[in-house]
This record gives sequence, C-alpha cells and structure tokens, in this order.
Amino acid sequence: MLYYILRLWVSWYARYFYAKTYFTGMDKIPDDKAVILACNHPTAFTEPAYIGGSTLKARNFMLRGDMFSGGKLTAAFLRSIKCIPIYRAQDGMANLKKNEATLNYCYKLLAKGENIFILSEGESKLEKRLRTIQKGTARLAFGAYEKYDAKDIVVVPIGINYMDASRFRSNIYADFGPPIPLSDYFEAHEKNPRRAVKLLTDKLKVELRKRVIHVENPTDDELADKLLKIEENNQMNPPFPLISTKPSRLFDFIGMIDRFNNLEDSHKKDLANKMAAYNSKLTALGISDIGVAQTRYYSFFTFFALIIGFIPFLIGIITNYIPTQLPKIYADRNIKQPKFYASVQVGMGAVLYNIYFWVLFIAAAIWGNIWYLLFVCTLPLFGVFSALWRDYASHWNNARKVANLDAKTLAEIKEMRRELSLKGGEVERQRGRKAERQSS
Repeated sequence: MLYYILRLWVSWYARYFYAKTYFTGMDKIPDDKAVILACNHPTAFTEPAYIGGSTLKARNFMLRGDMFSGGKLTAAFLRSIKCIPIYRAQDGMANLKKNEATLNYCYKLLAKGENIFILSEGESKLEKRLRTIQKGTARLAFGAYEKYDAKDIVVVPIGINYMDASRFRSNIYADFGPPIPLSDYFEAHEKNPRRAVKLLTDKLKVELRKRVIHVENPTDDELADKLLKIEENNQMNPPFPLISTKPSRLFDFIGMIDRFNNLEDSHKKDLANKMAAYNSKLTALGISDIGVAQTRYYSFFTFFALIIGFIPFLIGIITNYIPTQLPKIYADRNIKQPKFYASVQVGMGAVLYNIYFWVLFIAAAIWGNIWYLLFVCTLPLFGVFSALWRDYASHWNNARKVANLDAKTLAEIKEMRRELSLKGGEVERQRGRKAERQSS
C-alpha cells in the first residue's frame, strides 16, 4: 500500500520539479511476459523513482545496497516500496554474500511473470554519455531461466536523458526500445552460457546507445551541452500534458550530437569560439537564448494569461512553500555531488508532500468543512500551476527584452546563433574530409 501511495506523490513532485517529460515507446512493454526494464544510470536514484512513478509496469527496483545501510527502519521502508538491494565489491565481502538471496528472490519474481527495473551501467554518473553496460542484466535473465526454467522473459532497454538533471524546470527525454527476447539466445546459451551473456549484453548496449545522447569525448561536454540547449530552445514545448507519450525530439538531439562527435577538432574549436562570443553578447545585452529563439512568447495573449493567473500562482506558491522549498534548501546546503541533487529533492519532496497533504487533509476533516477539504485537495494542482506560471513569466520577460532590441542588433544576434547550428552542409563536408583521411 505504501508503494502505491508514495508512487502517487513521487509522480506529482517530479511533474513539479521537471518542466516536461517525454516518455516514448512505453507501449512496447508487454503485459503477458516477465520484463527486465534495463535503464542507463545518470543520477543517483531519480530514474527508478521517476519511471516507477510514471508507469505501473515498473514494479520492483534494484538499488545499490549501501542505500539500505541507514538502519533497520530505512531498509524496511525501502523494501516496502519494492526496492531490492544489490551489493557491490566496495560494500564489503559480508554484504556481497547477501546478493545470493537477492538474486534468488529476483529469479522467483521473473518466474512468476513479474517485472524488474535495473540500472544496467551499475554506477551512476551525471553525464551525457552511455558507459559500459554491466553483465548483471543478462545474468539476471539467464539466472531465472537456469534455476526456474523461466523462458518467457524479455529485456526492454530504456534510454533516459536529462537536459540538465540538477536544474529546476528542465526537461527529460526517455525512450523505451523494442523488447529483446531471452529466447533469441537459448541456442547460444546451450553451447556456451558465458557467450550468451555477452551476446545479450552487447545487444542491450546497441539498443541503449540508440536512445542515449552520447558525447564521445568528455572534453567536449560543456560545448555539447550548450549546443543542445540552443537546439532545444528552437521549439516551444506545450505545457500539457506534463508527461507526454507523443514522439519527442530526442532522436534529433542524438543525431545532432553524433554529427558533433564526427567534427574535426579545428571545427569544434571554431564552434567553441563562436559559442563564447555569442554568450558574451547575450550577457552584455542582458538577454538569454530562449528569448532570441522564442520571441513569440512576447505577446498580449501571454501577458493577459499571466495577469489572469497571478492570484492562483500566489496561492500555489504560499500553500506549497513548505514541501517544495525545504527539499531545495536541504539539497542546496548538503548535496555536493550533482548526481544526487535532483534525486534528493524529488525523493525528499515526495515524502514530505505526502505527510504535509495528509496532515492538512485530516485537520480540515476534523475542524473544517467540505470547502476546506476541497481546497486542500486542490493544493497539488495549485503547486504545479505556480511552476508553470513562473516558466511562462520567465519566457515572456526574456522575449520582451529581445523584442526591445533595435533591428540591427537583433539581426546580428540571430546570425551569430545561426552559425552555431549543426544542421548545415558544413557538418557533412567535415565528416567527408575526415573519412577520406582515415581511409588514405
């Protein structure tokens, strides 16, 4: 029961923290088979929390064992929300021995046709890059097959991409790939079980790579992030639905970064110089890229909507201040590693909001009337509305500043921005020249 209650609040808080989420391909998850949901691992534990809050098809979550080391109460809480500990070498030999019981439990779940969520990279690192896929996912599937003759198992790859995981009101793009049937590897398993594990792991890596924004060289991370943000700003994201299952621009972004990876170093350096000049110009003028890209936000209709929504915005800010701001304050003061920042905010916020809501609800039921109860029930809606209002107020103000520029300056800025695009023929020419040199 606690799992379903907390799932509701995690889902709500994630909708508050992130501006827009695209979950495409969820319809590919079969209902009549045991499923291993295999995801990449950029943050500490936002992936299982967020995906688990968005689809009931993710029902059991394998988490790093050290998260269960906070005492019996912490361990009991995590188990009650369907989390399963898996220990690593650095957790000590005593803990590693517990993995046998964990794996047996997972094998039984798969044999019963249950679904398990696993982070296939093993370790988390906040970067736009697919890292080494561990063999644990394949071993989990074959373990259930070997011990319980569980044959109807599929592995569903999930590529999750944060534009800026630690930034409030950024976007998430995730895609669920086609199921990989374990049965495709039975023949290889009969001949050589280790080779079968490798083949399945390699296939999972290929499918995840198709769905993950992958910057090849870590030294290019900063420039790639800026180029991606410019490309993302080219299109307005409609506010509703907050979690969309419609096709997203994820594959455009992946293709763009793949083209970027193939550029010569000299071209990347030229892009970096142009990006620095563009950002310096924006700073000098006191404007932002979203304002340049989306001047349509500066309209009477947007301004009128902001005026109409100002009172509901204030209600949302005031009534939701405690459960939304305390996690932020705590994270700002105590979380030093970016990969934990959003995870702590979303997790802490979901638990705190659950307590906050029910305290107000019970108080209204005892001392209030039906109108107080109805008002309490609308508080989560007011909270999300306040976040949306701030988004549009910021966009309108940024567009206003750009609209007030003189025509010559605006044209100059737009030309500088256009030169940062990776859609032009120069990218293909660069790739061709690079290929010619490699073949000669």
